[in-house]
Amino acid sequence: MSLLPRVRVSIEGVMPERALLRLKRAGICLYNIKKPQKNRIVFSIKKKDSEKVFAIYPNVCYNRNGYSPYTARRIGALGFARVSERLGKRLGLLLGGLLFCAATLFADSLVLGVDFVGSSVYAREAYAALEEQGIKPFSRYASGKEDLVCAKLLALERVEFCSVKKSGLRVQVEIRLADFEKPVLRSGDMLARHTGKLLSVTALRGTPLKKLGDSVTAGEALVGGYVQAASGERVAVQPIARASIACTYETELAAGDEEEAFAESYLALDLREGDRITARFVERRENAYFVRIEYIAIEAFNL
Repeated sequence: MSLLPRVRVSIEGVMPERALLRLKRAGICLYNIKKPQKNRIVFSIKKKDSEKVFAIYPNVCYNRNGYSPYTARRIGALGFARVSERLGKRLGLLLGGLLFCAATLFADSLVLGVDFVGSSVYAREAYAALEEQGIKPFSRYASGKEDLVCAKLLALERVEFCSVKKSGLRVQVEIRLADFEKPVLRSGDMLARHTGKLLSVTALRGTPLKKLGDSVTAGEALVGGYVQAASGERVAVQPIARASIACTYETELAAGDEEEAFAESYLALDLREGDRITARFVERRENAYFVRIEYIAIEAFNL
């Protein structure tokens, strides 16, 4: 039994291994990865990472996009967390009854203040939206107005998630902002990130240094950061280019079955958006699984 509180999560969608890449980049540790079905993968995470997982792949929320290719679902706790959860459910029934009586007799639906979760950048706008719907300190909580408040806040720049709920005698407003980085063009040559055979290279600015079919090694220059002037002089530029490389990844690792071996190998590849697997081979060996994955890597520079 695990001493650390963990929960079991299921993700469904096409190529669910790809969904794990985003969780890995977010710094979430994944344990006991299994793939019971073609479009479903299950794994364990630390209980404290649950909020991150469902923020990335929400089940239902006030989300501007309104669609996610993957659905995450919590399917249970593990170890002492499971025991604690069971005890908490029983204890919660008793405490819930007592709290209900106390709230009915004393507090009813009184609001004493507002708390912010996530970002408080738009605190002033949130107070105004709440007050507009009759939700303010030292007043009764106007239930059913949460969607109207969130609609106001979701219209603000970079707000991608919002929720409003009453917690005790206070209103909790959660606001999540989308990541934003101002694009900056890089200088120097475009260097290959993968080793393989060059399938295509397109340079909108810069000078291609490799031909189609050439073998390339990670770290090798694909497009030079210069153009040739009519006088023959090289003029430095910031390259804008795109290339595709046919790559092969091979590894040998211990795993429970072929699907688990492939899932772990897929994560190790760290594929990016646009990369595509063209072939896979998994073979059981004496004490491990041999995995070979052929894929096409898309590399871009200042695009």
